[in-house]
Amino acid sequence: MTVRTRIVVVAAVFALVLPGRSFALTAREFATDTGLVAGAPGNSRLGGALLPPGMETGDPDKAYAFEFAQVTAATMDDGKPPDDTENTEADEPETPYDGPVDEAYGAYQRGLFDAAYEAAMQRAGRGDPRAETLIAELVERKLIAENRAGPPEAWYRMAADSGAPFAVNRYGMFLLGSDDEDEQQTGRDLVRQAAEADDPLAAFNHATILVEEDPGPEGLRSALPWYEMAAQADIADAQYALSQIYRALEGIPEEKRELWRYWLRRAANADHDTAQLDLALALINGTDMPRNLPEGFDWMHRAALNGNAAAASRLAYLYLNGIGTPVDREAAAMFYLTARNVGLKNEEMEQLLSSLSPENRAKVTLRSRAIVRRY
Repeated sequence: MTVRTRIVVVAAVFALVLPGRSFALTAREFATDTGLVAGAPGNSRLGGALLPPGMETGDPDKAYAFEFAQVTAATMDDGKPPDDTENTEADEPETPYDGPVDEAYGAYQRGLFDAAYEAAMQRAGRGDPRAETLIAELVERKLIAENRAGPPEAWYRMAADSGAPFAVNRYGMFLLGSDDEDEQQTGRDLVRQAAEADDPLAAFNHATILVEEDPGPEGLRSALPWYEMAAQADIADAQYALSQIYRALEGIPEEKRELWRYWLRRAANADHDTAQLDLALALINGTDMPRNLPEGFDWMHRAALNGNAAAASRLAYLYLNGIGTPVDREAAAMFYLTARNVGLKNEEMEQLLSSLSPENRAKVTLRSRAIVRRY
């Protein structure tokens, strides 16, 4: 995933209910048999897509948690994502960025926040909305003291006054975090304005707001064109949303419905860990696509390494039972320990741990700690 397509999400504002299949794994259960590899009911934030109310085959109390996308320093360059809609099974090669060098962003990316602030201040003095947005973000994230730079809202507002859609969206998102209802409504209006000006991150945010306001099928239909815009711009959350909406929402044209696998793979290739988990499960179980155990194992492994606890628990099961991979008891124990860190405990796996020699137990524990840091 290239710098320009990487997004940062803020703390969850609401739970977005999306269609799909019940793949969630409870925080109190561990995948210990073939049936549970396909998913057990429970906490959907640990992975998987679930049906919303009114879509008959799901549990209406479950929801995949989507969060708003933010324009951040990681999206400050002027490169545009390629309009690539070709269905490909492999990872897409990165397109080298040959645009102007952004010293402020470069310093930010290296963690040199003072240097980023100083470089951005020089550009902000010339009315550069990207520099103003970066300063606001540095202050909002408490990387630069407010008494040094001033309040973030003032910088976001100045950037938005330029009319640049990305800055309008970012100011709108800032206002959505306010406790004042009028400011929240202004934030919604600004996000919609930026989406209508073809900003892809704003399109994703606007779609999410529409679903918040109407979480049923009609809300999803209203949000669909905005998710499509964002997905075409390589926003992985939007690609995952499309895969689920196309797959299960009634009334979707057949030519779009057939693309759900394509968008799931696009999201998975973009390191969306829940998309990787869902793709792994579909391949392992042969659900709506040909069964392919080795490929399913590979996607499960990627999801686990990307911080998905449900994938770690299933990966341990795959290693223990030799599904898509040779049996590896130490690897099973390592990923089990990773999943156990978030409460996924199982008696059989505990017995596996107790059967390891002290030396091997120490080794897998050390390795699991390195993975847990990603969670």
